[in-house]
Amino acid sequence: MTDPYYQDDHVTLWHGDCLEVLATLPDASVDSVVTDPPYGLEFMGKEWDAPWKASGVGRGVRVATERADEMTPTGGGHTTSAGPYLAARVDSVRVAGLPFQQWCELWARECLRVLKPGGHLLAFGGTRTWHRLAVAIEDAGFELRDSIAWLYGSGFPKSLDVSKAIDKAAGAERAVVGSRTLTGTAASSSAHVGNLAGGSGVGAVKVVDVTAPATPDAEQWQGWGTALKPAFEPVVVARKPLQGTVAANVLAWGTGALNIDATRVATTDSLGGGANKGMTAETRHEGFARPWMRDDEAREAAAARSRENTARAQALGRWPANVVLDEHAAAELDRQSGESSSRVGKPRGAAHGEGWGMTATGAEYADTGGASRFFYVAKAPTSERPRVGGVAHPTVKPLDLMRWLVRLVTPPGGTVLEPFAGSGTTAEACVLEDFRCIAIEREADYLPLIVSRLDKPVQQGLNFGDPA
Repeated sequence: MTDPYYQDDHVTLWHGDCLEVLATLPDASVDSVVTDPPYGLEFMGKEWDAPWKASGVGRGVRVATERADEMTPTGGGHTTSAGPYLAARVDSVRVAGLPFQQWCELWARECLRVLKPGGHLLAFGGTRTWHRLAVAIEDAGFELRDSIAWLYGSGFPKSLDVSKAIDKAAGAERAVVGSRTLTGTAASSSAHVGNLAGGSGVGAVKVVDVTAPATPDAEQWQGWGTALKPAFEPVVVARKPLQGTVAANVLAWGTGALNIDATRVATTDSLGGGANKGMTAETRHEGFARPWMRDDEAREAAAARSRENTARAQALGRWPANVVLDEHAAAELDRQSGESSSRVGKPRGAAHGEGWGMTATGAEYADTGGASRFFYVAKAPTSERPRVGGVAHPTVKPLDLMRWLVRLVTPPGGTVLEPFAGSGTTAEACVLEDFRCIAIEREADYLPLIVSRLDKPVQQGLNFGDPA
């Protein structure tokens, strides 16, 4: 294999197909895999999101005949959200199915080989295709351990307006009855464009026509669509089988466990209290009582463990959850949940909605606030979306989110493998967290984006574990 495209003390970046590059890496040579692979949706007509097409497989090649009635003439504008994709002879609405799954299994098998025993793989997936990704990872030989839901509030629904589609099929012209202005992501995703200012993406502004149904059938189906607003992406959490017990594997390889303390949710709340505070065997709920609770020494030992765990959580933060939020999703969750109090000393059978924040030993925090206080909040500012020579990557994960994920599954000083480097967020996260990273990217256009990230001055900034 040729020399790396880029290399420094932390990152080795390879330009090439991940299957070819992975085949050159030694067995059991990396500590974790943290990756954001293609979702198999043929996103924006990009070939990198349909990697199986190289073998002539895929549904996009049949779109011209299967969905001809939804297509619009080239250059004539697009009257549905699918129009641009259909005109380019790709089918972004459907998924690749089995070909996508088979391709995922190929790279997952290589990742399994190069991972140390007990090493974790974290892989983002699309909501319509992640089941194929998860099955592929499992069939490759991994153990599925969990899934993480990344919730965000910035998604925009890409839905077919059924009423408009009915009128279009009938050849009926809809009357324009008004207009509305869209900005940002909504503007760049809108289908019916009147005037455009500011370009696409962040800062874009579009004025779109508001039309009225022209036929009785369209009137009947006014308000119906075909898609929900995207608001989460799943992350498959998998682990290479252990050699022996967790303890033995950790001592032999440094892998096999999650770094809980490094990924706790920062808090400034007072978490005093505990399940055993002020409680006696007589005052406990009868269904919760255990024989050891009638032993003074055993009860005091349990109370001491509870106090120790509460003090630890107070210093380091809450136990990490398998849900992560951005600030918009956190605000919406708090709006819906309202303020709740973590009840001290109440059994698991307490009233619905109470007792958030139970510790591993049963201790419950004595704090109040919205439900989002138990989950990580990630932010993705515009500065994290590099653009070089007019090229930008269309799908960029928040840097803080990727920093949190690499910390979760990588031992100190370990090596992270990213087979689909994209714009280089995972690589930059590794630099900031003092991990080594082996990154692979097939698309030549994105390589300068990655290098631009790595050439920036390293600024640690706020880590996830720092109370805000």
